[in-house]
Amino acid sequence: MMNSHFQQMLNATSLPPQTGYSRTNAVESRIWLKALRFCATLSLITLFVTTSHPELAAQSPLRTTISGTVLDSESGEPVVGATISIQDQERTITGCVSDLNGRFSIALGTEGDVELHVRTLGFESFSRPLTLRGDSINLTIKLEGTSLETTPVVVIGQSLKGQRRMVGAGTQVSPKTIKLINPIGTQEMLEYVPGVNGFADDGIGNSRLNIGIRGLNPRRSSRVLVLEDGIPIQPAPYIYPNMYYNPPTERIERIEVLKGSAAIEYGPQTMGGVVNYITSRPRSTFGGRIDVTGGTNGFLSTYGELGGIGNNSVRSDAQFLFKRGDGYRENNGFRQFNGTLKFTMVPSADNVLYLKLNGNFEESNATYTGLTEYSFANHPSFNPKEDDLFTVRRASLDAIYTQSLSNAVTSSTRTYFNIFDRRWWRENDVFYRAADYEADPTTAVPVPWFETGDLIRAGNGRDNFGILRRFYSLGIEQSYSLSHSLFGNPLQSRFGGRLHWERFKDDKVTGNAPNAREGVYYRYNPEDSTTTILGSSENYETAALALYAREGLIVGDFTITLGARLEVFEQEQIDRLRGNIYSDKTSIVLLPGVGANYELGDLNFFGGIHRGYTPPSSGALTVLDFGGTNKPEGLDLKPETSWNMELGARSSNHWIGMEVAGFAIIVEDLVAAGRGTVFKNLGKVKTQGVELGGKVNGSKVFNLLPDLNISYTFLRTEVIEGEIASAVIAGDIPVDISGKELPYAPAHTLTVGLSRDFDFGLTLRADAHYVSKVFTDFENIETTSNRGDTGPIDGYTIFSFNAGLKVARRCTVHLSAKNITDEIYIGSRLHSNPRQTEASLSSGILPGSRRQINIGVGYTFGEI
Repeated sequence: MMNSHFQQMLNATSLPPQTGYSRTNAVESRIWLKALRFCATLSLITLFVTTSHPELAAQSPLRTTISGTVLDSESGEPVVGATISIQDQERTITGCVSDLNGRFSIALGTEGDVELHVRTLGFESFSRPLTLRGDSINLTIKLEGTSLETTPVVVIGQSLKGQRRMVGAGTQVSPKTIKLINPIGTQEMLEYVPGVNGFADDGIGNSRLNIGIRGLNPRRSSRVLVLEDGIPIQPAPYIYPNMYYNPPTERIERIEVLKGSAAIEYGPQTMGGVVNYITSRPRSTFGGRIDVTGGTNGFLSTYGELGGIGNNSVRSDAQFLFKRGDGYRENNGFRQFNGTLKFTMVPSADNVLYLKLNGNFEESNATYTGLTEYSFANHPSFNPKEDDLFTVRRASLDAIYTQSLSNAVTSSTRTYFNIFDRRWWRENDVFYRAADYEADPTTAVPVPWFETGDLIRAGNGRDNFGILRRFYSLGIEQSYSLSHSLFGNPLQSRFGGRLHWERFKDDKVTGNAPNAREGVYYRYNPEDSTTTILGSSENYETAALALYAREGLIVGDFTITLGARLEVFEQEQIDRLRGNIYSDKTSIVLLPGVGANYELGDLNFFGGIHRGYTPPSSGALTVLDFGGTNKPEGLDLKPETSWNMELGARSSNHWIGMEVAGFAIIVEDLVAAGRGTVFKNLGKVKTQGVELGGKVNGSKVFNLLPDLNISYTFLRTEVIEGEIASAVIAGDIPVDISGKELPYAPAHTLTVGLSRDFDFGLTLRADAHYVSKVFTDFENIETTSNRGDTGPIDGYTIFSFNAGLKVARRCTVHLSAKNITDEIYIGSRLHSNPRQTEASLSSGILPGSRRQINIGVGYTFGEI
């Protein structure tokens, strides 16, 4: 049943007035401002406590400095986020957390014998006695990895030993790679990961992520769970998971992609896999960095970071980003502001509290107006929509509290809250004959969609519409990690639960001019007392409870994990323009999974099977127009479920690090086949293939050789059962598409790169990225239309080059050249449906990214 607060709000709501969005949402605007005020107030209070509270800031004269680096004993890589504490016989004196380079520094005003402790999940605890005599102590601490990774913030972890014994496929994009590639957006980096298929949207900012994993539909990444520091960042994970916000790469430390059976621990969108962005923790010493990058197409990125503010108990960081660009098409510019405040509090060796506040503002001339075949062939940068505007505002507050209850039990509490506001104003499109439009756009006369010959898609010059969406998301998660044993064999348990609530307010209004920013939902005719509905106004709300448990057992060289996740969630829907029609549904789903790993020398063999699912989202079904005017019927549908299976091997040594996996995914009860495409019956599809990724360290074999980086995916996809309304047969006739390939699932995706590190501070890398031909619809239509909305995408190859040079101890310069040959290719037809033939319903061709050359300078200050 619907909760009373939601019911009272809706009972008091009449039809939305005809005034614009800004007036009808005055209440939400006040909530938005209060949320921002709350985040700012909390930041100031915490900063004040950090710098001026007598118990934290007032320290006795400093006499001894203990500093050092925490490393993984196997890989030699720095361990980030380890808790370092100094204890005497009675209490914990002070502590800190290791930074991005694994470094730490602690200043003390005491003398005598103490003990240094280092703890972090995924590694064995470390301790060492020290004698303080008022001098400086520098240490190199090497941690031994545990066999099972259970950190609450990461899904793969830093321990090399833990990575080798993972029971499923997983990939990490390292800080070094991200820094060298210097990507404009995260999708660029994710396309380096085996099994990931990404397709272009519009613009240069890359905030609207479009990736699929292992052949699943990439549109808005709706079949992938996206996390930041282990916390979901999709606008509404249950109701509407489409990715309209993506954190800027400048503040991302590394990226993890998990595709194996362990993914069921992280819900709800577990069908494709999990993407987790890891950001840096506050520095242990005062310092920061400044990076400025400029390039072609008006690109500019300015990033600043100031950290290590506070004392040994409380540290804070501040980050700020301004980014802009003109895009790859006309009228395609964007600008972005992103600010973050972070606080790490270490009250004792057994407790760490991490707070993160973030605000994001983006404004871009994004459009759905794609190209016709004529425009793509003759003017691929054409975009006549100077008034289309996409605006995003987001504020979030995350808190992660980790507590070591004993040597065997660790507790983690995560809370999160965010408000996401998305307003997209787009002028209605029409078709023109190309010759008429090019002669004089002001006198050209629109033609119907079935006109033959050369066409151009452009705005009608009269009106527009606004899709105005606001999301609220709130949750708390409690989990426990337990180390124990069974008959002398180590066990690692992880269990917990999460309460989650989200609300989605979806409005569509009609504007009376191409640049209107206010619109109406309906129009009343006093002559005949009739009301014509011009837009829509729907409210959705979901409350969810998730419980999960995972048990990992090590028997000799075998690692076995068993896990399950239980999701219980209620969805509610109100259609405000149709008499406040109310519908709701409660869903319960159990997701089991099992995985195994066997270690044989340098080789680890792994395999597993798990259940994946996509919630029967009322919001997504309505946006896809499921059920026509009877949208509430969509709530009676089953969730989309899948069986995900894989079998693979990985090897890691001094010369090579590789992972290969064969996989198969069978999806049942598939509802949403793409934009505006819905199966007449509940569909069944399968995707299977092989993925390979890794690195061959040629420089370790012979000094003059480069290192080889490779990522390859082979896909075979098929519709097992399914019917859709045909786009090639006249009339609303369902056709059986069994045996057809899934759209946007390329048979071959290959990235090959050569890299070389030189002793004098120069790093070079060159990559070639190949994507084979794909279909863009479920009927696998081979022919193209003059509208640009049907037909396949031919294969293409993109070349890139990156270089970084350390010119001084604190200064580096970098060069990035993307799409060096300026290849002109179709990025996608993601917003097209062959049955939606009107100009304003199907977008046509969205061109891929063009040549982009960036040059940047980075400067680090403080302790390095």
